[in-house]
Amino acid sequence: MPRRPLRALALAILGSLGPAASAQAGLSAGGIEAEPATGAPAAGALGGAVEYLYDDGTGNVNLGPPSSFDPDMLWGNYYLVQPGGEIVTEIAVAFGATFPSRETGPVTFWLLGDPDADADPRNATALASVAATPDVSGNALFRVAIPPTLVTGAFFIGASARLLGGRDRPARVDGGARADRSWFFYAPDIAATIDDLAAAPFGTRMDDPANVPFPGAFMVRALGRPAATAGEDAPAGASALEVGPNPVAGETTVRFSLPRAAEILLDVYDAVGRRVATLATGSYAAGSHAVVWDVRGAAPGVYLARLRVGADVRAVRLVVAR
Repeated sequence: MPRRPLRALALAILGSLGPAASAQAGLSAGGIEAEPATGAPAAGALGGAVEYLYDDGTGNVNLGPPSSFDPDMLWGNYYLVQPGGEIVTEIAVAFGATFPSRETGPVTFWLLGDPDADADPRNATALASVAATPDVSGNALFRVAIPPTLVTGAFFIGASARLLGGRDRPARVDGGARADRSWFFYAPDIAATIDDLAAAPFGTRMDDPANVPFPGAFMVRALGRPAATAGEDAPAGASALEVGPNPVAGETTVRFSLPRAAEILLDVYDAVGRRVATLATGSYAAGSHAVVWDVRGAAPGVYLARLRVGADVRAVRLVVAR
């Protein structure tokens, strides 16, 4: 997909709408579909955990790309980490009913970490992802479990799919909710740019008046649970996780240290969330450890080495080159 100026994309979206009154009346046109705000609210917060959300459970706009191109689209919300919700375990998304591409490929659900909490996901990095095919639409939430992942500062959660411009409108929006923490991006391949969303050909926030005719918040939520606190049986924790050389074309070494003996799991995932290798598992003594990974059987690209020690999850980005 060629890079296009933001204004040109805005005109493509606006041109697809037709008269605003027709869109508000529920006429589906181009990349945006508006409808009356009806339907039962989605489920609220679950007991014993923190549910991250901006929507009230009722969407009234479905967003997709204009008819001028067929991109890979990522949409989602940016959240500050809340006390008691430091371990993200689930992503929940509501989808628009007009989503024909759902039949030809799964949706990828992403969790990106942004420790500097600058309210901008364009410098965030992927921590976890899973692929699944949603089987609900409207205000119903499609929930996917992800490996329990520790987040600090802030995080971005979203869904991505390859879409048909002017036909797919999967991103459901609550037009009455705050729009300044919801973002969407277009790229030829979201997985290839997920760790540098600033490089995507198009990306904007849902309160951008130049590019978003109907502002609001995406119906994209996360579920978090507490990390262990003082007085509880705290996980052993990992005080460091490093990979080098990085980028790598042959062998690389993953190093980690433990403050005390613990059961650990060290896996490697590719850019779409598939586990490609398990480097270490089982009981490890306190101290420093090193595991070698021979990448010569892996395809070039971005990978994530993830170490889990109890509820503590650390991840580091790794690039395989040729």
